[in-house]
Amino acid sequence: MNTPYRKPWVHRHWLLVLVLSLVTMVVLSLGIGAGVMYTLMSAMKNTAPYREAMARVRADARMTDSLGQPIESRWVPLGGAEQREGGVATMVVFLQGPRGRGSVDIVAKFENGAWHYHKVDAVSDGPPRQEFDLLHESER
Repeated sequence: MNTPYRKPWVHRHWLLVLVLSLVTMVVLSLGIGAGVMYTLMSAMKNTAPYREAMARVRADARMTDSLGQPIESRWVPLGGAEQREGGVATMVVFLQGPRGRGSVDIVAKFENGAWHYHKVDAVSDGPPRQEFDLLHESER
């Protein structure tokens, strides 16, 4: 008995294979991108200048009055930190609380095994917009 020739499934449904391949590549690309962003965000949030700035913001009565509690970071901190002798940390952390948004600007230098802060300025976006210097008196 002779059966008629039938094209393979892939040849009959080539458009479906093409669309599924493209969707798979897009989903994988987005997943890899999200993984990279999460890794970068975690690395920045684990630096000593970031943790110190967030501790100072949360301990400052003026910022908690302006933004409310809890104060959290909104997204990825901008900037970088080099933890080596003579390394510099310069970053901006965007903040969010129940009453508003703000940011904290950090400039620090790593010397003799410790971070020395030159600038820790917090800004509450308001209204009204308020700026606070969070450096301790001994750091001026």
